[in-house]
Amino acid sequence: MSDDGRGLTDEFWASARAGVLVRPVCQVCGRSFFTPKPACPHCWSEDWRYEPSSGRGTVATHTTIERGPDETWPVPYVLGVVDVEEGWDLLTRLLVDPEALGDRSIIGRAVRVELIDDVHVPGRRLPAFALTDQLEEERS
Repeated sequence: MSDDGRGLTDEFWASARAGVLVRPVCQVCGRSFFTPKPACPHCWSEDWRYEPSSGRGTVATHTTIERGPDETWPVPYVLGVVDVEEGWDLLTRLLVDPEALGDRSIIGRAVRVELIDDVHVPGRRLPAFALTDQLEEERS
C-alpha cells in the first residue's frame, strides 16, 4: 500500500458506505488478511491493496452478548467470527435473533454480508452477516 497520507482503514469505510465489502490483499503472496496492517502478516510485504470480497462465508464461532460496552448498546446480540471465502476472517455481528437461537449452534452455517448503519457513528456502515438460508426465506 502506498503511503499517500490516507489512514489504513479509510478505503475500507468508504467502500462500506458505498455498499461494498473489501479486504486487504497482498500483491506479493496473493493472500487476503484482516485487519488492515502496514505489512502483509503472511510475507511482510508492504505492497497490498483493497479488493472487493464476495461477502460470503461460514460461521466459525459465535456467542451471545448480554451486556454491551455501555448502556447505549441494544442487547442481547450475537457476535461471531466469519470465515470469508477468500481466506480471511472477520469478527462481526451476526444478524440472528439471540432469543430464537437460544443454545443452538450455527457454527458451519453459510452467511452473507449485509452492510448496516452504525447507530453510534452517523454515516458509517458496518459489515454484519445474516444466515444465507434466512435471507432466502425472507425474500420468498
